[in-house]
Amino acid sequence: MASSASQNFTETQPINASMGSKIRKLRMEQGLKISDLAEKTGLTSSTISQVERALISPSISTLKKICDALEISIGKLFEEASDAKNSPIMPFAIPSFLEKDLFFQAGIPANVTRPALVLHEEDRKIMLLGEGVRFYLLTPNLQGPFEFTYNEFDPGASTGETPYTHQGVECGIILSGELTVRIDDDTYPMKKGDSITFQSSRPHVKTNHGEEMCTCIWVNFPPSF
Repeated sequence: MASSASQNFTETQPINASMGSKIRKLRMEQGLKISDLAEKTGLTSSTISQVERALISPSISTLKKICDALEISIGKLFEEASDAKNSPIMPFAIPSFLEKDLFFQAGIPANVTRPALVLHEEDRKIMLLGEGVRFYLLTPNLQGPFEFTYNEFDPGASTGETPYTHQGVECGIILSGELTVRIDDDTYPMKKGDSITFQSSRPHVKTNHGEEMCTCIWVNFPPSF
């Protein structure tokens, strides 16, 4: 019987391969060598090469550096080309306390094709963001006004050693296990039932220091991946 570690590698390898090939395609389309992308990101050429060949599962902070250099969102690496065209977009209203300019930076399509949509568990898109970190998209795609995910952090798993930032605000609630969120120099240990809200522009890292998997629900506004 295969170990859970090898089984997890088998399940995630195709996703990493797809992501890696998209990074390679975008890099080449922009006329960049691996060394050029390494210089733009501050990562090593070896790291870029291993990501493109699906030999490693990059952390959020590493992916953020690569995507910023390529001028794309992280979500573009996990989204199929047909998603934006075929997935229904939900009606929405702009909360009065939010700046309209910030809201519309999310790039929300104007077409509304039906009042509601059920996304079945088996149809969720999975975003692999480092070893032992899995984000499952709870909306059809990243074309709407917010990003809604169900997240799993294996024991010891983290979004990365390097804090990362992005625009907007995020809020999360812990469903099981525990998660530590470090924002700037402040640390916030969280357990089941705890929730947190903070400005995503502040450098932050999420780590599971517990002995069991942490599951949580997270919302980012506007979509940051």
